[in-house]
Amino acid sequence: MRYMMLAPILLLTSVAFANDQPASCEIAKSSIASRSVTGLAQVSNLGLIEVICSVPARPFPTKPGEFQNGLRAATTAYEISQNGAPKEVPSEAETHGIGGTLEREWVGFYVFIPLHPAEREIEARRYLANLRKKAGPSFDDFFWQRLESPQALASLSEFVSQHRAGHSKVECRVLDGTRVIGVGFVEFEVLFKGRFSDSDGSPGYWEAPPPPTTEPVTKVPRP
Repeated sequence: MRYMMLAPILLLTSVAFANDQPASCEIAKSSIASRSVTGLAQVSNLGLIEVICSVPARPFPTKPGEFQNGLRAATTAYEISQNGAPKEVPSEAETHGIGGTLEREWVGFYVFIPLHPAEREIEARRYLANLRKKAGPSFDDFFWQRLESPQALASLSEFVSQHRAGHSKVECRVLDGTRVIGVGFVEFEVLFKGRFSDSDGSPGYWEAPPPPTTEPVTKVPRP
């Protein structure tokens, strides 16, 4: 069962099992702004939500030419209502690092829980309106009309980096290529700390560093 009934948690780490494949997942301390009275991690709707998942180390290749894929992550997010009912919402995962020991391997990634498409377009329009106000008469009306065209607004909306506020639970799947080798959950509350359209800088300022290459990495056999 992909969704487990919620209970108040005091620990950040939660472990789940899917086909006997466990993963231990937690939110990075740098992403936690505060905690609720029940101990639930609270993050900013404008900040990075970094998650780290670890799984038992895979058997190390011993034959010449064998290799292991770098671990990746995928997510399924649920918005939790006040009565505890879950509703699946869109989410994205961007892998930014991998590592491990002889016993466990880990993958670090950023989770993004975007606004509803209509809300993202509102933020994009508001961002352009604020930008136009700051720019003053520097550009003519034709310039702004091009930026406000449906195509340009659709592209700009993709860069709106404001998380959906509220109580969320995220299923995190650790991938070896396309194969799921571990599943875990993180639960947190996204606090409203402001609007993307009020931010300074260019759209996409929030984005994480580029993910590592997905090309297979040849490892040296363990001693």
